[in-house]
Amino acid sequence: MGSNELSDRAPLGTSGEASMERDGFISYSHARDRQLAQALQRGMHKIAQPWTRRQLISVFRDTTSLSANHDLWSSILGELQRSRYFIYLASPEAAASRWVQKEIRFWLDNRSPEHILIAVGSGTVHWDPSAGDFDWSRTTALPRMLEGVFRAEPLWVDLTEVRESQKYSLRQADFRSAVAALAAPLHGRDKDELDSEDIRQRRIALRLLRGAVTVLSLLLVTSLAAGGYAWQKRGEALDRALVSASQALAAHSMELADTDPRKAAQFALYANEVEPTSESARALTRAMDANSSVARHLQGGLGAAASYSGSGGDAATEVAVSGDGSTLAYFSDLGGEEGRGSDVHVYDIREGRAKKDIPARWAQGGGALELSADGRILMLETAYNRIQIWDVRRAKLLRTITASAGEKLAGAHMRLHAYALSGDARWIAATYRAPDDAKILWLTVWNVTTGERVEHRRAGGDLRLAFTADSRLLRALNTSGAGLSTWDPRTRQWKNGGGLPDIPIEDRSVIVSKGGTGTVLFGSTDRGEAELWDVPAGKRLASATGPLEHVVLPADDSGPVVAAQGKQVALFDPTLRRLRTLGSFGWAVRSVAASNDGRWVAAGSGDGAVSLFAADGGGFHRPLPNEGRLKAGELTPDGRIAHRSGPAGTELWAVPEGADGLRRLGRIPRPFHTADMAVAATSDGSRVTVVDEGVFSTWDPRSGKRVGEEKSFPYRFEPDQGLRLFYLSDDIHVVSAWDSGIHVIDTRTWEVKQVLLADDAMYQILAMGGDRRTLAAVESAGNAVRVWRWSGKDGFEEVLTGETLLSSRALRAAVSHGGEKLASVDIDGRISLLDVGSGRAVLSSVVEEQGLHDVVFSRDARTLAHAFTTDTGSGLEFWSTGNGEHMGAWVLGPPAQSSSDPSLQVAPGSGRDVLTLDSSGTLLRRSLDIADWRAKLCRIVDDPLSRTDYDRYLSDLAVDPPCHS
Repeated sequence: MGSNELSDRAPLGTSGEASMERDGFISYSHARDRQLAQALQRGMHKIAQPWTRRQLISVFRDTTSLSANHDLWSSILGELQRSRYFIYLASPEAAASRWVQKEIRFWLDNRSPEHILIAVGSGTVHWDPSAGDFDWSRTTALPRMLEGVFRAEPLWVDLTEVRESQKYSLRQADFRSAVAALAAPLHGRDKDELDSEDIRQRRIALRLLRGAVTVLSLLLVTSLAAGGYAWQKRGEALDRALVSASQALAAHSMELADTDPRKAAQFALYANEVEPTSESARALTRAMDANSSVARHLQGGLGAAASYSGSGGDAATEVAVSGDGSTLAYFSDLGGEEGRGSDVHVYDIREGRAKKDIPARWAQGGGALELSADGRILMLETAYNRIQIWDVRRAKLLRTITASAGEKLAGAHMRLHAYALSGDARWIAATYRAPDDAKILWLTVWNVTTGERVEHRRAGGDLRLAFTADSRLLRALNTSGAGLSTWDPRTRQWKNGGGLPDIPIEDRSVIVSKGGTGTVLFGSTDRGEAELWDVPAGKRLASATGPLEHVVLPADDSGPVVAAQGKQVALFDPTLRRLRTLGSFGWAVRSVAASNDGRWVAAGSGDGAVSLFAADGGGFHRPLPNEGRLKAGELTPDGRIAHRSGPAGTELWAVPEGADGLRRLGRIPRPFHTADMAVAATSDGSRVTVVDEGVFSTWDPRSGKRVGEEKSFPYRFEPDQGLRLFYLSDDIHVVSAWDSGIHVIDTRTWEVKQVLLADDAMYQILAMGGDRRTLAAVESAGNAVRVWRWSGKDGFEEVLTGETLLSSRALRAAVSHGGEKLASVDIDGRISLLDVGSGRAVLSSVVEEQGLHDVVFSRDARTLAHAFTTDTGSGLEFWSTGNGEHMGAWVLGPPAQSSSDPSLQVAPGSGRDVLTLDSSGTLLRRSLDIADWRAKLCRIVDDPLSRTDYDRYLSDLAVDPPCHS
């Protein structure tokens, strides 16, 4: 096992200890219990320790005890072998950690379970005396591998209250009692005896300490001045070194973002771990953008493909995805930087974990790699025209099918020319050559279960094969001009499916769709174009100006097309118009695979890198169902309600928390003017209030009936500012701005309960906090700001007045969820930030100046997002609200077609998320929280830096890997 796999274990560059017998080995979750494990180790070393002697016992904890070793797992095994007791610091996170589980498995296989001591840091542990085992319906802090291990209740202590109080001192009775209970077996003494000895030793040490204090105090006074000065200078030097290293790592991350997103994420994580800086924040932002569609980087590239000599001079990297999107299989001649060997690797997409490798060996230069629709059967091409069938779950070879004696053929003929595995794994079809006459290309169909040849004939030309997604037909396209034929597995009969289109075929790649219409894509790298044809109808469906390589056509003939272009993997619509890039590699893409619904896409590159992508945008962001196909501009600014008005009325949807997407509220049987109309809903969506051309009305969207009478108010609408209407937290009052002031209106009676800034028409730009209690008004022709807080019975109370923004002529404004921050965008494209508590204002310049839209805060008010549109695309920009520094941008989609058709809308979401809705109807929740960004990047690439990169950027600095278990 390589050291790069131990990302959650030990930091690089830790100091070592002499090889010796250990009394105990502490196993724990770094992410959850590092501080508690450190305190526990220290306490066990110090308890009952005589002041004249060194520690009586030695307890191993990897971040302090592990030597600098290129093979970290071997070092851990060595420590386990030398240890007498295994101390498991229990928590749900530790129970789920694959490295903690490996340590426990080693102990159970090689040591007695009687020497396992359990300290519960979080979660629950319950023993069932009647069953003689833990109660696994209530136990959450232990891994299930401990089921049935203990014949009697083992020793365990509860540290949950100690962990919550964080009082890790032997002077605290609860902590000392727990430490004594765990240390007693290591000392070979009773707990009470050990506790008493600890108290006695402390009294002796206290008496000696008092005598020494007087002498040391005199020395201390003289040494403090010099020592303090030296310590200050040392700290300043270390801080400078950390900042410098963080900036260098961040800069390299930004350089790699377009060419190697995986490495970009790795360097950005280390930059933030070393020292959070504005540069590291920008690097994290850019890495999130570059990896936005990545579900997992499964294997890093070696960067050594140029020296590889294989079939065609390129390193074979093959990927396969099951039709149902549950399983991914992959292999590479280079094996990836983790050195994972020659096995075929299997990844469970749904569970997000690696499965048992398949100990197979593929043909040199790669070849057939296909999965059944359910991911249970794997087809693999091995050397000399042989096909292996594997049971994926058991990693067991089921059958080897020999197409021909390929070892007797010339090198160019020692492989399958075309192949296909049916989705139900009942049939395999392949074309190949035989040694008796190598000029003839044969087509054979085999029964996978029996290995029987059920169809065998001369191919009559170069074929391309594909089973339909439902396994009903095998399609064979003859590129020599004979056209498209189909073979029915039920009747075992062939049927002509149409002639070949009258287009040049020579030297063009040909891809046959799994769909039911006989769609075929003809590509060409020389001609620089690709064409999509309905072959049975002889009709060209679409064409692309650039070459498409390693294409996967949608199984339903209507979804997106997946293809590689050089080092990138991208999605294309049915007209072959490029939609977006899924990911990039450092070397050219060599293989692409996708699930039948197109949601999951895998790709491998020429240097052995393999990545899995979520084509629906769910790699880092949560896609929400949008059955109404609402588009940007149809979501209210607060992100709570979506609406669409038509001749028959106005449809309404709510945007609840969670992943359910839009929830239809109902329909109001009246169309509204979208230009000067605003809508707001109560928290449960049971009532909707609409203001349209100055007329207020309330509706029950479920029945479509109006509640009460309408009410008309004189108004003057400013189209540049947008009409705003907000429900307050009591779900009774609404607030809106008019030329006569800001009105607070009771929706039951339409009575104006309060008027803010009466007869002042300048404050018409309103913003409401997510808690629906904080209201801000910005002067439209100046830069003055007023902020109020809703107190319920007493109405609004002003909390900020007389403050000004650092920009003028505002167009939009936003208030953070709790009312801590205010932001505005002015007509010149500048963003101004204001801290409501202190009145401090910060100015930031908008980088993208076209198509200015709303701004939103993250839930913790630390990050601000702004939607933009340029000539080349639309997306989000980010700022730090603390200092106003620009954190970077995400380009999310194409530009708007017109100013009246916004391409992207952003609004507050639930929790730490924001909502984005684009012109195609894609609705996503996106996180603005940097801690969440770190966690998501760690999820896709959790291995530490290579030794070379670590020494280059972090020499002489002790830095933990940023991703722990």
